[in-house]
Parts: sequence; C-alpha cells; structure tokens
Amino acid sequence: MFCQKCGKQIPDGATFCNFCGGQQGVVAQAPTAPAYPGAPPAPGYPGQAPPGYPPQQPAAPPAHPAAYAPAGTTDLKCSSCGAPLKPQSGLTLITCDYCGVATSLGSGGWSVIQKHFMLDNRIDQETALASGGKWLDQGLLRRNVAKNAELLEATLRFVPYWIVPTSVTADIQGLKGGGATSLHTGDGAGRTAAKIGLSILAGAAAAAAANQRGGNVHMNQPQPVRVRDRINVFYNIPVVGVRGYNKYQPDDGYTFNVQGKTSYDKKKTGGVETLDGDVAEQEAMQFAQSLAQKYAEKEAKKRVDTLESIQVYPTTYDGELLHAPVWFMEYAHKGKAMFILIDGHSGQVMDGERPTFALW
Repeated sequence: MFCQKCGKQIPDGATFCNFCGGQQGVVAQAPTAPAYPGAPPAPGYPGQAPPGYPPQQPAAPPAHPAAYAPAGTTDLKCSSCGAPLKPQSGLTLITCDYCGVATSLGSGGWSVIQKHFMLDNRIDQETALASGGKWLDQGLLRRNVAKNAELLEATLRFVPYWIVPTSVTADIQGLKGGGATSLHTGDGAGRTAAKIGLSILAGAAAAAAANQRGGNVHMNQPQPVRVRDRINVFYNIPVVGVRGYNKYQPDDGYTFNVQGKTSYDKKKTGGVETLDGDVAEQEAMQFAQSLAQKYAEKEAKKRVDTLESIQVYPTTYDGELLHAPVWFMEYAHKGKAMFILIDGHSGQVMDGERPTFALW
C-alpha cells in the first residue's frame, strides 16, 4: 500500500507512515487514487508518542515482512505505533521503546519480525550465584573452587537470541568396545582422567596380588566392534543476536525452554537492560548449521568409543526472536579470569569456564 499523505510505499496494514508519520486509513476529502483504502483508523498514538506513554492497542504487524526503508536509513518510524526509531550505528535489530515491535534490517531494507517472544526472569542474584557456585564445584577433581573464586561481575541482561529450528542427519562410523578411550578437553577431561587413574590403580593392585602368588596377570581385553549408524536429531539452536557477545553464545547444546515464552513486552523486563542486536536471521541460520555439526559429533561420541568418520547434513528452518534473561558472572580463580552464563528463566548454567583440576 502507499501512504495517503506522501505517497511512498509502506507495509500493508501499517497505521502510520514510516517516512512522514501520517496516519493511514483516514478517508481524505479528495482522494488522489481510488485504490487507497478507506478503513477506519486503528486506535493508537501519533508518530511522536511521548516517552513512557505507549499505545493502548497497538496495531497488528503486517501479514508478511515488507521493506520499510533503504538499508542506509538511520531514522525511521515504528509501523505499529508511529514512534521514532533511531538505530545506532551497526545495529540491524531494534525494538520499539513504546510498543515493543521488533524491526530487522535485511537485504531489502527494514522489516517487521513476525515472531518475537521473551522469557521472564525467575531468579535473583543470590540464586544465580548459588547455581554458579554449585556448577563450579562439580567433578571429582574440583574442590572449593567457588570458595576460592573472586567474584568480579554479576549482571542480568535481556539478550536477543535467534531460535533456529534445525534437524540434523549424520552418518557415522567408528569402533565400540576394546577399551578405547577418547580424551576430551574441558569438563570431560577431569572425568576421563579419573577413570584412567582408577584403571591404573586396579591394574597395579592386580599385578601386586599376582606377584605375591607367583603367577602372571592376564587382563582380557574385549575386541572392538565396528559400528555404522545414522543419527537423526532435532534442536532449537539459540544464536546470540549481538556481535561481540561471544561468551553469551552457548556452544555445548544448550536450548532454552521455549514452552514458557510469551509475546515480547518491554514493560515486563522490569527496567533490566535490554539489548538490541546486529545479527540478521539469515546469518543466524548459517551459524546454526555450524553448531549442528558440533552437536552431531557430540551425539556420535555417545554411541562409539572411537569416532572414525562423520558426515553431517543439517537443515535449518525459519525461526523466531527470543529475548532471554541471562545472568553473566565473571570471576577470578588463582589469577585467571573465567565466566559463567546462567539462564534467568530456568536457573540452569548455559555455558562457562572452570578449572579442570582444583584439589587445593
């Protein structure tokens, strides 16, 4: 459709023009074109809505995304309430401060995000710190990590994530059995080292007993079995929508509980800092494919002891934008700075860093 005042093309169903701010749907005294609709005006406030005074009944977004303005636009108006939007340099994902409608910059210009949701924050700082401390001390080779850690920062933010539905098919080949052991870095390293240590101790004990009896030690080792399998899994992969927030990107298969989501409403954030973004949905879908490769490898290592080969075939689908409450905690342990990421909705640790060994 076209603006009744300035004649520029605007999204179908828009209440106000994104260029001149003129209200649409008002029957003019002398219409310039018979094709202009004469629908009654939708309730709402003019383009210059006063700060903190949102419309009571914002108009519904158009049925299909439409270009709002050229990619170089730095000043535009919300298509729902007409309030001014002034994206900062580099931002391609902004939410209206008055009505909460999200707008994204794509190849064709600015367009409405049709699916925009949020999760509410359910934990306070004390609960977040307790959850993080419990996670720090997990593992046989970690003692008093939380006690010896120095807290540097504990901040709650509502962070935008693209939730990308991704189905993954993977063909794997490997060996199972035969005592094969895969060594991994990070959290699994401690558990693997503990298992190896126990095996060595058990072997040494058996050798000592046999030596006292004057006999030899015979340790039967099962023969490995070759495995060929196909994996079919599905993930709602979260991709953080803000560049430079790499630590906010969970990379170990964490997914949000989207069953508890509600339509985005900035008033429900309780004044907590809410971030805009600069990652478009298409870019997020491409990144989700790379994460799908990593997730498939992790699943494959559950099925074989030695992974010889894997072919991953990910398929991504149109997703949605989710503002999630995230507690970011930075701490120092023995002079080394580390971080923990906690989902404020579920209270679970999303990702983080912790010492592999901490026995004293």
